[in-house]
Amino acid sequence: MKKVLNLLLLISFVLTLLVPLTGIHVHKLASVLFLLFCLVHTGLHRKKMDGRRVVVLGLIFTSFLTGLFGLIFEEIPIILALHKVMSIGVVFFLAIHIFVFISKIFPRRKKTNHPGDNRDKFRIRAAGDYR
Repeated sequence: MKKVLNLLLLISFVLTLLVPLTGIHVHKLASVLFLLFCLVHTGLHRKKMDGRRVVVLGLIFTSFLTGLFGLIFEEIPIILALHKVMSIGVVFFLAIHIFVFISKIFPRRKKTNHPGDNRDKFRIRAAGDYR
């Protein structure tokens, strides 16, 4: 279930970002689905919620609301400008969130006994054993 949800989050996020190619109607639908999937994702992972993740969720929700109010109040261009700035911030924070998530699932292997690794040589010299 979580893998399907993460895949749906990714698809709706990409569709939301492709607004110049897909048009405003697909952008609206994808952003609503993305917000709903984010809320379900947050509900599933509520025990892991800390301050940073609450800020990211709040930024997503605020970006959604500014986009909605920007469509309602077309006469006030500052709302859409805020929406654009917040959306760029959301993209950066979500990229960090995904990077942290992936690095917890697939940790990097530590290189040992690498030919260019000189730690053993320096450890031996520090111990006073000169071979």
